[in-house]
Amino acid sequence: MGLRAGGDGRECAPREGAEDAMGKWKLYAIGGGVGLLVILALIIWGLYVLGDADQSALERLRDIAVIFVVLLFLLVVVILAAIAAALAFLVFQIKDRVIPLLEELTGTVKRVRGTAAFVTEEAVKPILTVASTYAKMRAMTRTVTGRDTKGRKRA
Repeated sequence: MGLRAGGDGRECAPREGAEDAMGKWKLYAIGGGVGLLVILALIIWGLYVLGDADQSALERLRDIAVIFVVLLFLLVVVILAAIAAALAFLVFQIKDRVIPLLEELTGTVKRVRGTAAFVTEEAVKPILTVASTYAKMRAMTRTVTGRDTKGRKRA
């Protein structure tokens, strides 16, 4: 293990407590995995030995596979039930917070729509009126003088 530099440039000893804790957790995880494999092997061996004497080895292994498939199916059902219960709990917890938030959002959208309508009526409409009046006057000028916008006569 090397030394690491501290914030002020001095070298400090590494944190050995954290590394030891990680090492212990790794050992526990490896030991637990090996232990589960040994238990699984013992269960399979026990089920194999419990088979009838007149069964072939393939029939015994088939029966063991069926037992594990059923156990895994039960495990999946329990996990899915837990997920459904957690989602139901989450929905009930959030319901009281989301509905007021949606009502506030609806009010904000109405205010934005009202503001947009006001801006359209009060700010944009006069500008459009002036622009349309200017366009009418240009068109009348062209008609009276017989010239287009670039100053050339029409043919």
